[in-house]
Amino acid sequence: MPIVETQQSYRLLWAQVVLQAKADLENEPIGSIIFNQAAAFFVSRGEWAESRLVVADCLDMHPDDLKRCGERWIADRRQREGLPPEPEKANRPAGARPLPRLVASPAREKIGRKARPAAGSNPFSPFREQAAAAG
Repeated sequence: MPIVETQQSYRLLWAQVVLQAKADLENEPIGSIIFNQAAAFFVSRGEWAESRLVVADCLDMHPDDLKRCGERWIADRRQREGLPPEPEKANRPAGARPLPRLVASPAREKIGRKARPAAGSNPFSPFREQAAAAG
């Protein structure tokens, strides 16, 4: 099978995956596992976003375009069912303050030199028994 035909076959496969997810959004009960997974494919982050990126790449689309389609299909379904639209999720709350800036500062100078502990005082030292026997 030539490479072009193989790529076209994969593209058709992923187009069918997207169409199945759309059908799940349109036909499955809202809140069911299948509906939630279809919605997660289109709008969630993490591993779902990675999957959306791969599928969008195979379809020569931008993942945000696929996300916008899913959001629109979900909103249409919610409207058809008489449910309120899902609230827009803000990326960052308006009242959030930025984290303080960390600044590197030099360490204090050490005065004097610490003596090394005796070999017998370390309970994990393999030489502890030899030091105790010699002492």
